[in-house]
Amino acid sequence: MRTFIVIASLAASAFAQLASIVSPTNGSTITPGSQLIVDVHQDESATDDVQIAIVLGLASCLNTPCTDVVPGQSGVGTILLKSLFDPQRDPSLPQEGLHQNFTMVVPDNVLTGPSILSLTHLQMVGANKNAALGTTGIIVNVA
Repeated sequence: MRTFIVIASLAASAFAQLASIVSPTNGSTITPGSQLIVDVHQDESATDDVQIAIVLGLASCLNTPCTDVVPGQSGVGTILLKSLFDPQRDPSLPQEGLHQNFTMVVPDNVLTGPSILSLTHLQMVGANKNAALGTTGIIVNVA
């Protein structure tokens, strides 16, 4: 029975559609002390899912090229925002699908240079509402 529960949890997690950063785009430049608007997109889910929360973090790629960094693997760096996640459709822009914009200020004390802007996303999926946690990210230049 225990094996069945583990397999069912993994299967439900596989159907979960994780969120992704749409804007800024990969390779964008962000400036310490400035306002940053992050547009987070949520794909349609093949299973019953409940969106819970996101965390946006900024981690400098000091000793490793950003292309070799797995977002969130060694932490998210400076937390820019933690928030409930409730993506909606904009009736005037239906092609954008489910998304939510988040506005924050980039701290003055973040390191400049290439960095990972990471998105950690928690949702509950499937009939049993199993937790699905994922982290993704884009490379930005802090200047």
